[in-house]
Amino acid sequence: MMLQKGDIHPEDKLPPEEELKDIFGVSRSTIRRALEHLLNKGFLLRKQGKGTFWTETAYQIRQEKVSGINREIFDMNTQTSVRVLSKSVTRVNPEIHKFLQIDPETEIVIFKRMRYANGEPMSFSINYLPPKYGSHIDKSLLKEQTMLEALESTKKIELGTIEHEVEITRANQEISKYLKIPILDPVLTIKTSIFDTMNKPIEIVWTYFVENKYKFRVIFDR
Repeated sequence: MMLQKGDIHPEDKLPPEEELKDIFGVSRSTIRRALEHLLNKGFLLRKQGKGTFWTETAYQIRQEKVSGINREIFDMNTQTSVRVLSKSVTRVNPEIHKFLQIDPETEIVIFKRMRYANGEPMSFSINYLPPKYGSHIDKSLLKEQTMLEALESTKKIELGTIEHEVEITRANQEISKYLKIPILDPVLTIKTSIFDTMNKPIEIVWTYFVENKYKFRVIFDR
C-alpha cells in the first residue's frame, strides 16, 4: 500500500513490524510475508542493527507507475516526433483556474503540442500549468520529454495522483486544423489531472487522438 501511494523515498526507514500491523490492520505474520516478498523483489534492504529501508529500485518503480501511462500512450511500434506549437500566458476558463487553485485574474501558462507518427498527425495536446511551474519549462525540453518528465527535471516535483478521463468527443476547428480531420469527426480525448504528493494540482491537460487511426495499450500492475 505504501508503495502504491508513493509514501516512500530511497533510504527511508520502515516502521517496526508491530506498528505496520496496526497501520494496516493485519496480523504480524501477514506483515512478515509482505516484507519478505518486497525484500526478495529488491524493494527493501535490511541493515543489521539499523532496520529495514526502501531502496532506489522501489522509488523508481513508484515513479514509473505514476507517470508510466503517459509514456505508454506513445509507446507504439512507430517512429514518433514532437512539435511544440506554442507557449503562451493568458487567463482561461474559470474552471481551469479553479482546478489549479489560482485566482481568476492570474494568467496561466499554456503549451500546445503536436505528436506525429511516421510523419502523420497522431495527437494534439493542450497543457495548462500554474505560472510557478509553467514559466520554468522551456519549449525545447518538450521535444524529448513528456511534460511530467520536464516538471520532474526542472522543478523536482514529486508526483502523486494522476487521474485520466477517456471519452470520444468531436473535433472543433482547432483540433480539425492540427489533426487534419474534418470538423466534428470523432477524436479519442484524454483529460489528465495531475497532483503532487500533497494533493496539490500541478497541471491539467487535454490530449486529442485521431480516433480511427491509432490505438494504445495501458497495463496497470498491482
